[in-house]
Amino acid sequence: MIVPASEPSTTPIPVDGTSQVSSSRRVAAGGAVALLCLAAVLLEATADLLPDDPVVGVLTPVRLVLGIGLVGAAVGGVGLRRWRTPLDPAIAALLLAAAAATVVAGQPWAAWRGVLTAAATYYLVVGVRRAMPGSESAFGLLALVAVAVAGSVAARQAAAGTSTGFCRGALDGSADVCGPDAVIRAVGTFSNPNLLAAFLVLLLPVAAAGAARLADHASRLLAAGIVVVGYAAVLLTASRGGVLAAVAGVVVFVVVRRSVSNGDGARRRRTGTGVALLLGVVCSAVAAGAALLLLAPDGLVGVRAEVWTAAVRLTAEHPLGVGPGRAGALLDAAIPGDEAFQHAHDLWLNWAVETGVPGLVAVLALTVGTAIGIVRATRAGSAMAAAAGAGLAGFAVMSVADHPGNAIRVSIALWAVLALVAAEVPVRTRRRWRPSQPATRVRSRSGSR
Repeated sequence: MIVPASEPSTTPIPVDGTSQVSSSRRVAAGGAVALLCLAAVLLEATADLLPDDPVVGVLTPVRLVLGIGLVGAAVGGVGLRRWRTPLDPAIAALLLAAAAATVVAGQPWAAWRGVLTAAATYYLVVGVRRAMPGSESAFGLLALVAVAVAGSVAARQAAAGTSTGFCRGALDGSADVCGPDAVIRAVGTFSNPNLLAAFLVLLLPVAAAGAARLADHASRLLAAGIVVVGYAAVLLTASRGGVLAAVAGVVVFVVVRRSVSNGDGARRRRTGTGVALLLGVVCSAVAAGAALLLLAPDGLVGVRAEVWTAAVRLTAEHPLGVGPGRAGALLDAAIPGDEAFQHAHDLWLNWAVETGVPGLVAVLALTVGTAIGIVRATRAGSAMAAAAGAGLAGFAVMSVADHPGNAIRVSIALWAVLALVAAEVPVRTRRRWRPSQPATRVRSRSGSR
């Protein structure tokens, strides 16, 4: 119908697209800020990039960057529902257990804030993944940068014969005294060779997945060289647990990666094999740790036997925990001798000592939930989840007789890799029940039904 010029038109006026454009720019800017903040945090974990002195109060530079990144992710369109992951209940329980142990022990909150900082890294990674759905390649590049920095410094130390204060004289650790015949252990950008090995074990499979995603052959070749340097750096640490963990991670990565690369029909069958292998490695490592713990009273595993025995005794005496960060000091007091301990030389046992039985249950739930998440995400075809799962499997093997996650920089990397898995797994929500509507017959214009 033609509307007369004198009549007001009822046709809807087209909405100006300026607001939509500004909204899309705001979302893109928020995601970019979150990604850049995450890069700064991971560089801090790699090379201790940011200063340690607080900016104001308890707000350190890394916490400030984390806060800006979380705000950026929120501005980038990540609402409350999109922050959710399957590991949220376990993380909340762990934070509550650590807080309760802090109150019971009557200690300052500095160690608890360290746990909170690591958890904030987890949610920043989740926020970046949800704000920028195609960010798998960016995570692979970040892992490549981290491996290149830490691995090249370690290689330089070995080539120059730089004294690090750590040596390996025999594989059984009976002659680890620096001398003319001892091998200098590389520490890279960390204070301890075991920390460097754990950091590389976590990120090398992710870096390898990032290398495989590069577009051209030349870039993939250079990235593969960086990955090789990273694995060589693990060898240069002369960490027995680190080398074993790296081998376990490679095996899991190769098998699970091939499972993801196959077609849908074959993929599900081979994914079952890869996931079974991954879980088998982790369960075998935990079983080996339990066996060593049972043999501990006979002194068959060296000084770790005394550490584990004392840790179990402390957990029994303090079922609510001795407080975050206090395990090392109490183990020193409980074990005779001059050797100083920083932790219980077992990830799960150390959490049990410091946060009690509630913390142990939370960490076990976090471990099982992550394993289930790896299964689900890998079956869905996520190559990044497969790579992150391989790194976590290797880290679990290393954590049976050590606790590198006790260091805040390794802890940040650990929680970031955990988030790479969790962000790939959708949270299962219950469908709301709605009463079915009765079917209605539509009468045609001609009157027929």
